Amino acid sequence: MDITKLASAYSELLTAAEAITPDTALVPETRADVDWRLCHIALADEIIANAARDQITGYPPVIDNQPSMDPYRITSTISATSHPQRVDSVRRNWVELQSILTIFTALDADAQLKLRIHDRDGAYMNDSTMTWSALIGLRASQHIPGHRDALVQALARH
Repeated sequence: MDITKLASAYSELLTAAEAITPDTALVPETRADVDWRLCHIALADEIIANAARDQITGYPPVIDNQPSMDPYRITSTISATSHPQRVDSVRRNWVELQSILTIFTALDADAQLKLRIHDRDGAYMNDSTMTWSALIGLRASQHIPGHRDALVQALARH
């Protein structure tokens, strides 16, 4: 599967995240949003990587984003980590996800996966299905760039 656009989106995201340091003077609400986004992305990538492993080993892939939207889990992660550790977690989990996606076949890319979606408060929203290629395209064109843009805006407001 071609993940060139997704890799570019992550490179830009990580550049934006690294431009924010623990010493960057952000208002508390903005700092909290930056911290939330980094934890959310790292947790989501772990969930997606696990589903991708299921895909290549023949198990039905399900992406349930509840852990990446769980306020308690994200708050606990923020409390236990520093900004550089959160950025490193995003980088590490992206590298892991990337390594799995690069071995996807065309059949894997076209395979359907189940999505179980929760909102930012962790509340269940709905289930849906899509192909892996559609999911990766969505992450490359909207999800990761949206988080990147929020990080860039956070830095611009400081």
